[in-house]
Amino acid sequence: MVDSVQLAVDILGNTVSLALPGFLWALLFLLAWEHEPFADSIGFGRRSFWLLLPGALLATLAYLPIAPVSTDWTAVSFGGAIFPLLVGLLAFGRAAPPRSRSIALYLLLLAVEGGGLFLLVLPATAGLSSAIASAVGVSSYVGNDLLVALAAVVFSLAVSGVAVASGTVLVRRVAFLSILTTLVLVLTFAVASAIPGVGITESFPLYLLPPMVAGFLAVGFAGWVFPNERAFAIPTAFLASTFGVLLGADLLRQPPLYGTGPSGVYTIGGAGVLDLVYLSGLIAFGSAYLGYWALEGDLAPVGGATPVREPTPIARLGRAFRDGLDGRLDDALRGSAAASRSAAAQAHRLLGLPAAPDDRPWQDLGVPGWVVADQANLEAAARSGTTDGREGFRAWLTARWMVLIARDLGQRRFATIWARVTAFLIDLAIVTAPAVAVWTLVLLTTPGGLADALLNVTFNAAIFGFIAWGFLYFVLSETFAGATVGKRLLGLEVRERSLEPPTGLAALVRNTTVLPVLTVVGIGVALALALGLKTGSSSSFTIVGITLPSGFLVLVAALAIVLGGILLLGTGALLFIAATSEHQRLGDLWAGTWVVRRGPSTPVPGAPTGASAPPEPPAPTERGPSG
Repeated sequence: MVDSVQLAVDILGNTVSLALPGFLWALLFLLAWEHEPFADSIGFGRRSFWLLLPGALLATLAYLPIAPVSTDWTAVSFGGAIFPLLVGLLAFGRAAPPRSRSIALYLLLLAVEGGGLFLLVLPATAGLSSAIASAVGVSSYVGNDLLVALAAVVFSLAVSGVAVASGTVLVRRVAFLSILTTLVLVLTFAVASAIPGVGITESFPLYLLPPMVAGFLAVGFAGWVFPNERAFAIPTAFLASTFGVLLGADLLRQPPLYGTGPSGVYTIGGAGVLDLVYLSGLIAFGSAYLGYWALEGDLAPVGGATPVREPTPIARLGRAFRDGLDGRLDDALRGSAAASRSAAAQAHRLLGLPAAPDDRPWQDLGVPGWVVADQANLEAAARSGTTDGREGFRAWLTARWMVLIARDLGQRRFATIWARVTAFLIDLAIVTAPAVAVWTLVLLTTPGGLADALLNVTFNAAIFGFIAWGFLYFVLSETFAGATVGKRLLGLEVRERSLEPPTGLAALVRNTTVLPVLTVVGIGVALALALGLKTGSSSSFTIVGITLPSGFLVLVAALAIVLGGILLLGTGALLFIAATSEHQRLGDLWAGTWVVRRGPSTPVPGAPTGASAPPEPPAPTERGPSG
């Protein structure tokens, strides 16, 4: 007989599971694009969106192996766990400056609490749980929950005492985050269960409870913890829920899985964007955001000053064009003048020239005199305004011509396609060579045939480890050195639009698009080696008098498929670089970064750098305000 109630709950649960991620992504997108200053002030700007959505999707198979446990391996997913954790830590750092101290203190508290609670769930402490269960008159399973809850309450009371005694704002805010994390941890541990061969599961609608409670409580207590900065409850709830679910489910419920079934790689956040470590933070984010909006109704930026993301010259042109179409001709004139002025400033940065005076933006660029005159006319038109749409359009066309001139001036500084390809191939060889040695060693020491090799847990962990290692190589090299080894050898470097080295978040975002290539290489080359070394040598073939085992032919065929995958993905990147005016691939567009030649180019006095002097455009029969 069909249980109609259970059937309805299952249908509702599946509907929510499918619709919830899309709703949360849309909410994050609208916040980052429609309320950008506010979103940046709480740490959820556009780069965070790119990392949490397309970046996490591209990192579906990027797992960082941690350690072998029994006959299994433990790993952490980049998309399902590491990315949301990093976003949360960076966002909370704005709520409790200085960031380095607040993050270090919070992670220390997590290590103490998580380590202590982990000891309580190990089989060695089963006797203590049974004793508590007998005293209370419940099952040993519930007794384990009570033991964890009791220890968590004691820890939270201790943290509260330290915060009250300290009296400092930083300690109070970190203590609040720690207590909120503990609440999510206890609730998650109570509703989660471990199923051997499957993993950690939570049923609908119980998995919604911990993050939603965290979101609303964060907003409710924000007036005391974050006076005049209630919006910081949003990143606090996000981080508390992400770490709370990670500890309460993946850490404390994981031990029963090890050694209980077939050997495998148990991954924290392994379900990617559908994992509760990933989703819980976004659920708490949505709850806190909606609660904050209901109480405050104002999305003004909070905290200290945030770096202003200057629109690109092309973006300014687009905005000016839309203003003209909407009839805001004065705004269109000002936008056109600002676009050409910012294009000139960008050319100065790329060429290594000192900033020009505001009233002479084209100074030292060696442009013809009519460019300087047109800029002056644009500025005059922007000050005087107009009611004639034709005048506004002429001004926009003039600004567009000048933006193109400035773009041509800075072209020489951008890296060429072939330099970038060569640098990437060098870097790919650097990260792949040691991985090939490890895979070969594992395969040679694994008894049995091909099936045994493919099922070997260490071999699979080494494949995932390569993807993680390659990704970290690119991210860390660009974050701390501004360039990878390959780029350094070719004289290239990664830079923000300000020509500063990229931040860690920017390096993360731009290199998520490298993950598909690393995935193809990791899985493809490892599989090719397994086929070549484990296929057997009973048969052979002869080419130009050389006898080779059949496994060699299989190896070459598999490597050819891998090469085809790299070429396919690489072609997409090359099309982006060739099609964009600033030679940016998709990751650069998301992160707002450039790949440029090291050091400025020296312009030739009296002529533009990197291009021949642009010809003066034909004089129109009727001169407008920018003529």
